[in-house]
Amino acid sequence: MIADDRTLLLDLENLGSATLKPRPLRARLETLLSAAGEHHHAIAAYAVTEGEPDPIVSVLAELRVAPLRVRPGPDAAELALLAHARHVHAEGGRIFLVGSADGRFADLAALGRVELLVWEGQPVATKLTDVVHATHRVPRPTCTPVEDPPTVHHAEPEPVSDPGASIAAARPPDHPRQALAGWVVTGLVGGFTVAVGQRLLDLLAPRRRR
Repeated sequence: MIADDRTLLLDLENLGSATLKPRPLRARLETLLSAAGEHHHAIAAYAVTEGEPDPIVSVLAELRVAPLRVRPGPDAAELALLAHARHVHAEGGRIFLVGSADGRFADLAALGRVELLVWEGQPVATKLTDVVHATHRVPRPTCTPVEDPPTVHHAEPEPVSDPGASIAAARPPDHPRQALAGWVVTGLVGGFTVAVGQRLLDLLAPRRRR
């Protein structure tokens, strides 16, 4: 590393991001990374109880932020980030961009230039304010839905020009037995009509003499 390299130290506990679900956490981290600008590398410290799932590490991996997991305890995340800052200083780094408002980071003043990256309205410890070279206030992002709910389109009924046709179409088909009975009645009526007609012709036509 060289002196102009900037190291981003993110205290997720102090930033109120360690307990967020993945989507709002990603939104906050993306906002912080964008506000930080160019940097050599970024590292985020947070506490995780042994044996509990860690959804944060996957989000950090997506954003190329090194995870620094610590056991829950007083100032555990801050002390871990300070230890990393001393390593960076030993490698030649001299600029530290700190995502935290905790007063413990005032110790960084002995290592080089210190800039703060905090949320708008977030209180900053007085002893930290006294030693930093710049403070960058970042608005908290609001998490929006991934996608809008699907629009439901209700089909409009087709206009009916012939009410009779509509009623016929809506009427269920006749039972097969009912259809067969209709055909039999029709046949009987037709046969009877033919027989009556033939009898009338026989009566009206003049009989042939033998």
